[in-house]
Parts: sequence; C-alpha cells; structure tokens
Amino acid sequence: MFKSQQRPVVFSQYEHGRLAGTLAQHWGNPSFARPALDFPAFVAGVALHDWGYGLLDNLPIGEAAEDEWLKVIRKGIVNYFDHPTTDIIVKHHLRRLLSLNPSPERKDLISQIDERIAGRLEKGGPSLESYKKADKITQLCDMISFDFCFERPRQRTLAVYAQLHSDETTPITYEIRPAGEVCIDPWPFSIPVISGMVFAFQRQGYPKELQPIVIPYNIKTGL
Repeated sequence: MFKSQQRPVVFSQYEHGRLAGTLAQHWGNPSFARPALDFPAFVAGVALHDWGYGLLDNLPIGEAAEDEWLKVIRKGIVNYFDHPTTDIIVKHHLRRLLSLNPSPERKDLISQIDERIAGRLEKGGPSLESYKKADKITQLCDMISFDFCFERPRQRTLAVYAQLHSDETTPITYEIRPAGEVCIDPWPFSIPVISGMVFAFQRQGYPKELQPIVIPYNIKTGL
C-alpha cells in the first residue's frame, strides 16, 4: 500500500494498478506507437502488474522487510495468467524490480522468471525483444501511478521506445502536482486528457475497517 504524504489515507496496490492500466489503455498516437503485442492483453498485464499483493494489501511501500516483499514477488512468479502476453508483461515487471538490487536470492528469482517467460513465448508470436520494449511503457505507467499514490510533488523522466522498428528511445517527463493533476511532456496517449478517479482509504483502521475516499485525477499534456 501507499501512504499519502499529504493526509492520513492509503492507496492499495490494486488501485495503483488500476490507474496504471488506465494509462496503458490510452497509450498510442502518431508519435508513440502501441507495442507489437495483443493490446488488450498488454493493458491487462500493466493493470495487474502487482497482482501478488491482492485486493487490499497492508504492506507499506518503502517500509516492508525484504523477506515480506519477496513473498509477494514469489506469488507473482507462480501466478499464471491464461493469456501469454498478460503473463509475460507481469513477469517482466517483476524481473525489472528484482534487478534493481540483485542479491543472490533475487538473482535466483530472476532465473525463475526467465524460465517462465521462455516457456510462455509462442512460436511465431511476439518476440522477446517486443516484450522488453513494451516493458518501458509498463514502467512509465507504473511510475506515474506510483508517484501519484504518494500524493507528493514529483518530477521524473523515463524513456520509452516511441516507434516499433527503432532502437532509439524518447524521454518522457511527468510532474505530479496538487489536487490530482499530472502533467506529461511529450504526450504519448490517444486522447487529449485522461480524467477519472481511484479509491483511497482512511489510514486508521485499514484494512479491517474500510472508509473509502474518492481521489480524482486529471492527466494532461504540458509541463
């Protein structure tokens, strides 16, 4: 879960994933191509990238012990999504997180993920390289939602592959602003503004006592 830096509320990993999936759903325009994958299955993978936490997790980001966090990662590794694209997108996300601090235990889990990815790649289907490029989109959608759920001012720049047949990346900068506003430049989405809402919960009593709060967001172009 994410503890807001502005008020005594928390965001579940599920709600965080739902926002990331919404961003992925609207990905693509003449300047930023959609990934060379089954698109609905890709969107599902982005939305469910942290499925191992469940619907109402109580594991604070940045505060959990390594062994507790790795239990969640293991759940994500053994979980099986029927569509191979959804499954591989989730596995690539987990692999990327484990690679940030490659301890011996994490390296072992990375090897397990690589084996599972290899087993899900379909003959004649999307290449492993296509999934690696798509993971850059997953990362961007994930991090925008990640920073949004902490409710703190933040500017960050991440790179994506804008065109399918190019190995050059394009940096995208986003800024988290007050009142649920997020500004992004350049704009990689198919609609001019992405607006909606996620649920947060009052921190006191969570997760046994749920007091939901509607948190609106307004994501638009420009910095």
